[in-house]
Amino acid sequence: MRPWVQGKMARFIMARFLVVEKRGEIQRLLRRRFPSKELGLDVVPVIDKALDQFDRGAYDVLIWDADVSREERSRAGEVFKTLSKDSPRTRFLMVHKDESGAVAYDAPKGILFQTIKRPGYEQKLVRFIERTLEKQRVRGEGEAAHPDLLIPVEFEGIIAVSLPMRAVIQRILEAASTDIPVLITGETGTGKDLVAAAIHKRSERKDKPCVPVNTGAMTPELIASELFGHEKGAYTGASETRRGFFEQAEGGTVFLDEISTMDEKAQVSLLRVLEEKTFRRVGGEKDIQVDVRVIAATNEDLEEAVQQKRFREDLYYRLDVFRIGLPPLRSRPGAVTLLTDHFVSYFDTMYKKKVRAVSPETYRCLRRYPWPGNVRELKNVIQRAVLMVKGEELTPELIPARIREAAGLSTNADPQTFPIRVGMTLQAVEKEFIRMTLASTGGNKKEAAAILGISRRALYNKLERYGLL
Repeated sequence: MRPWVQGKMARFIMARFLVVEKRGEIQRLLRRRFPSKELGLDVVPVIDKALDQFDRGAYDVLIWDADVSREERSRAGEVFKTLSKDSPRTRFLMVHKDESGAVAYDAPKGILFQTIKRPGYEQKLVRFIERTLEKQRVRGEGEAAHPDLLIPVEFEGIIAVSLPMRAVIQRILEAASTDIPVLITGETGTGKDLVAAAIHKRSERKDKPCVPVNTGAMTPELIASELFGHEKGAYTGASETRRGFFEQAEGGTVFLDEISTMDEKAQVSLLRVLEEKTFRRVGGEKDIQVDVRVIAATNEDLEEAVQQKRFREDLYYRLDVFRIGLPPLRSRPGAVTLLTDHFVSYFDTMYKKKVRAVSPETYRCLRRYPWPGNVRELKNVIQRAVLMVKGEELTPELIPARIREAAGLSTNADPQTFPIRVGMTLQAVEKEFIRMTLASTGGNKKEAAAILGISRRALYNKLERYGLL
């Protein structure tokens, strides 16, 4: 497993190198001439092992000592073809002894090799690496060649393994130092709730309540009562006065998730809270003062919702004072490997398993899947795999069929598939798919809704319709 840093910003390594050699002279040269804080270095003895290393994370440069047997050279061609396909931005450098001046190894077509000849290769190799590091320095704080160049960070429950997520942590710290409204945007499963909680924990309101509210799970008839409370007798069934979420969060933070689902009446009341710090309970006649910070989140485009008259423009501008956008997992595939390692370690401890490794095929399978449910979906998949594993290695058979299919792997006899027969109605297919998704999440409706790509309220409606509640 890779090293993890908790509570700090990530250490930035300029470039990662993989050296393939048996004698050790190249790695000794590099360790002697370059500081470890700039150059991440791994070493394997034979070219076959390079595939396993790349399955654990990408490299900027592979340096191969090509003075090897004819048999190993013949195997190298297929290895390099695979690596160039899976990691197209990696550069390949070959060091070889060839006194005649002829190329010692014919690289496969379409793969760009740079060669350095022995003897006297040391100075040329050092210059090559210096140029590589300089290019990385010029890139500065821009997008790194590979997301794996950051040592992973765990910050208030958020796993940051790439520069975009490192920027998110910086935005969290900036937001926490103020008391203005925050709007968190991102697809389902990207961790908007974790960001909201982190802002609260790092703010001056940290000793007061942080009340999360999933507005998408509330009906329009109940949302005002849930947010602002009601007086006794306000409506049928209101047998006593009840404080709403805003009163419960006095002095702290209210986190409004799925803000785009709020109806017009609730939006007006929320706007008043933001502008005047007052509200009225349902059925009440007295204004109530409240001191809360509002953090809102959405997986929709609120600007589009404003244009479609589904969301108030004035409320949008009151919320969009400080925005934090969360990138989807598919935009940072290098993070999948490191997140997998983290979740395997976490659930291995939780379930008292003895998982020692994740197979290269499993890593490849996970990296090729687009993860529509983002980090939450990956976490659920790894949790299930660790729970089901019998040995010390996670293999592709433990990964759901939909993911193996996306990776082009066999899906025979997967327990999470079901036959769709001619004659089945669309409703019957949907009912069975929802039932199996709920089973795969252990009955967790929030996670099931994320996997299905619908809101929790929509899931509840379907569960009620199909008699699955």
